Amino acid sequence: MGIVIYAVFIILGFLTADLLYKEKGIYFRAWVGGLIGTLVLMWGIIPFAFLFGFSILAHIILLVAFAGVYAGVFVWKKHTVSEYKRLFRREENPPMTHLIFLCVILPVSIIMWVLLTNHILAPIDGGVASGQSTYGDLAMHMGIITSVAERGVFPPAHNLIDGYRLCYPFLVDTLSSSLYLFGTGLRAAILAPSYVMCILLAMGFYFLAYKLIGKRKVAVLATVLFFIGGGFGFSYFFEGAKADPTAFTRIFTDYYHTPTNYNEENIRWANAICDMIVPQRTTMAGWTYLMFALWALLDAIESKKTGRFVLLGLVAGCMPMIHTHSFMCLGIISAVMFVWYMIKAEDKKAEVKNWLIYGGIAVVMAVPQLLIWTFGQAGSEGFVKFQFNWVNNDDPYLWFWLKNWGIAALFAVPAFLAAKKEHKVLLVGGILIFAIAELILFQPNAYDNNKLFFVTYMLILIFISDYLFTIFDKLKGVKGRYFLAALVIVAGTLSGALTIGREYHSGYMYQTFSDADIEYAEFVKENTDSDGTFAAYYGHLNPTAVLAGRQMFYGGDLWMGSHGYSAVASERKEILEDLYSASSTDEARRIAEENSIEYIVLSNDELSNFDVNSSAIDGFEEIYNDNGFRLYRVN
Repeated sequence: MGIVIYAVFIILGFLTADLLYKEKGIYFRAWVGGLIGTLVLMWGIIPFAFLFGFSILAHIILLVAFAGVYAGVFVWKKHTVSEYKRLFRREENPPMTHLIFLCVILPVSIIMWVLLTNHILAPIDGGVASGQSTYGDLAMHMGIITSVAERGVFPPAHNLIDGYRLCYPFLVDTLSSSLYLFGTGLRAAILAPSYVMCILLAMGFYFLAYKLIGKRKVAVLATVLFFIGGGFGFSYFFEGAKADPTAFTRIFTDYYHTPTNYNEENIRWANAICDMIVPQRTTMAGWTYLMFALWALLDAIESKKTGRFVLLGLVAGCMPMIHTHSFMCLGIISAVMFVWYMIKAEDKKAEVKNWLIYGGIAVVMAVPQLLIWTFGQAGSEGFVKFQFNWVNNDDPYLWFWLKNWGIAALFAVPAFLAAKKEHKVLLVGGILIFAIAELILFQPNAYDNNKLFFVTYMLILIFISDYLFTIFDKLKGVKGRYFLAALVIVAGTLSGALTIGREYHSGYMYQTFSDADIEYAEFVKENTDSDGTFAAYYGHLNPTAVLAGRQMFYGGDLWMGSHGYSAVASERKEILEDLYSASSTDEARRIAEENSIEYIVLSNDELSNFDVNSSAIDGFEEIYNDNGFRLYRVN
């Protein structure tokens, strides 16, 4: 039922896109329709969830409201049902042809779909498994999904640390919570919107590239280089294979030993699909909407239509809690372009009016999100601070970026110099993002600044693709130009292709939850208070938090530092140590009651990581005992 409801939103989104862009072709309107339908379900539920909780009622009201608004506009525009025959009309000289969709967009999407399918709760031996890239972060996202749906509390609490609001951008996870709430299984609730966003992202990047350059072949090449691309890391493996043939084959077997993630040789530039899109759900969603926001920004500037600036402002205003890094990048690029167009504008009054409309809508929508969620977390320990040279470990500066970015680094400067003046402005915005990311960390984990670097990277690849075709055309009549072109494409995609091969091979490889974990989690969902607080070991594969969606006193130690809770984490871990090692049931009860702990889990994880006094814990009411799990209620 969750998937059916999501499909209804997508259909309504497509019909809305048909009203907004009736002159556009089917692929474009399908792209925008998917974005609108997903955004309305993801973001539109917020006001109703504040009023009615994250509930079925809130979702039904949202669906009725969306359908009602569309019907009202349909009547207001004086459309007739017969006009729907134009929904699948053909567009003359469309940006995206059937051939491009079938031979480029669909294959790229299928790669992402396959990796998602064998990386997310993949069934194995009665339990479920992940792949290499999803073994870590996926558990946190699943915990958000299940806890929001199970508890129905909005705004969401951080289910891994009791007493704190969830400030991590959560909207892509609450989208899955919506499907889960209506009975869709957890795996399908994650995969269905991920499948949709992946194809929307692939289409969006292509449409953005075409909007900038106006050439299909350039947009195709840029799409391939971005999604399949990587740096020159492959050279280390080919060189090493001369002395040891296993140096190459270990790409497909070792944990994070790939041409785009090889710390021993300071290769840190990831493949977009394997390290950013598949495992990082917020990045996947953020880029999906960033592609449209950048396209809409260029379209609004070109058309000068106020309505286009309004739409841009609405989308931009929705982005902070989808992906804060993408929102920030859009803001930087917009600011640079605003200054440029104010300088060159003949009618500055009309120009500034549209920019103020865009900025005003975006700010009014974004500020509450930033105040309620983002600034509270970003102001905590270890977040924003100065640091130069990203994660470079002792390599010369330019050499680090050359071997990590590969052909993007080789051709970046000439591609920038060859770009049109109005395009250079966009690239200046991208360069500014790069400079900021090189000087300031926006989270405790320095590596996560790649979410900013990647925006510069995706923009420069578009212009590099155009520049490469310019060189190719100038070599007309030169023998071997096709060989040289193939060599450049191979050099730009080999590291990424090998990494994708490794990621596929890692599917089903790492068991995350056993059948016993799943059975225990089902009991917890059906037989415990959805608002109860649980004490358990804080490993990231915690079935109580992840599969049952219950509130943990402290859990998921893997993420607490990066979420700004290092000091609190130390205190909570000490309390858990004291609870499990209490000398008597009375002492354990005192600790539990002082910290509002209502359930205590005792499994192999707790026995292996705490100095457990089992006799003290056994004094509580045992409500579950099976397959190595014991669960106690604190009376």
